[in-house]
Amino acid sequence: MKNQKDARLEIKEEKIRFFWVNYLRMIAVFGVVLVHVTADVITEWGAISPAKWWIANLYDSLFRGCVPMFIMISGALLLPKQESIRAFFQKRFNRIFIPFLFWTIMYLVWKKIFYDPGLGLWQALGLAFNGGVWFHLWFMYILTGLYLITPIFRILIAHARRTHIAYFLGIWFALGSLLPFIDRFARFFGLPGVHIDLSVGIAQGFLGYFVLGCFLMKYTREKWTKTAGIVWLACLFICFFGTGWLTMRSGSFQLMFYDNLSPNIVFYCASFFVIIKTLLSSQENRIAIPIKNFILTSSKASFGIYLIHPMIIDILDKGRLGFFVKSTTGHPLITIPAIAIFIYFISFFIVWGIQKTPYLKRIV
Repeated sequence: MKNQKDARLEIKEEKIRFFWVNYLRMIAVFGVVLVHVTADVITEWGAISPAKWWIANLYDSLFRGCVPMFIMISGALLLPKQESIRAFFQKRFNRIFIPFLFWTIMYLVWKKIFYDPGLGLWQALGLAFNGGVWFHLWFMYILTGLYLITPIFRILIAHARRTHIAYFLGIWFALGSLLPFIDRFARFFGLPGVHIDLSVGIAQGFLGYFVLGCFLMKYTREKWTKTAGIVWLACLFICFFGTGWLTMRSGSFQLMFYDNLSPNIVFYCASFFVIIKTLLSSQENRIAIPIKNFILTSSKASFGIYLIHPMIIDILDKGRLGFFVKSTTGHPLITIPAIAIFIYFISFFIVWGIQKTPYLKRIV
């Protein structure tokens, strides 16, 4: 019979079985924080020096795929599993719905106190149902929708061949990413749009990222690493210079290459996923235990950090504690990463404290 120490070690091994996923999740949530910190600078084209704007553009381009990465992680971990519909939704209710409901209410209260004192119950319900509560909560609506169809897609994935999944991803990329991008690009330059009115809604949204994560989890090979690195650098280059080029040409900040479903972001996310999976899977044993523990703890706190960090940004940006911490103050080369790290760790320690508190831990 196993003793207690052996049992604890077994549990710990299970937690780090996909250690690279924890690292990817930690990077993704830090990327979300940094992108939101960068927003105040990147949107100020013409009001700040071009050099400062280009620095903000570089930081933003580096982490542009962070939100789709969360969806890919969810697909990679959830779609290959098989369990009853009841068991699946019981877990999702505790892990997603309760935090979603709590923070929706919190941000509605925050909005009423600081931004809209006249906000009534009916208006608040309207905001809650149409996704207008706070800028970052749109992700929760996407995630909820994906979870609703997960039990069906689990069956499809379980019986699909590699070529079937690749076919679906090809349709998704063509109809949900490439053609809409070409249409927007053409219209930007005053050319006729390239709009194809095909009603294939299931292959025209974030579901593609959900399936892509599962596909790459199952079929990624170590020999892909070098190619993935080249693709990632190319996508970073396209995002950085493409955004700058369109912005300079139009005289205002352009989001076309930043869009979560633009072709460069799709390949950016896929290549980065492959890089982290292949490199960390092979190098995991070389990582020191304290660093591993920090990554695992940070990963566990990532959902809570995502939910709470906009409130921290708002407190610091608006000087609600009597002092201001703004990314527009000082040089963005220093202020953007410094403030992002500062907000990340404040959020992390708050979430860590909540996770240690009975009953409250369910909200993160």
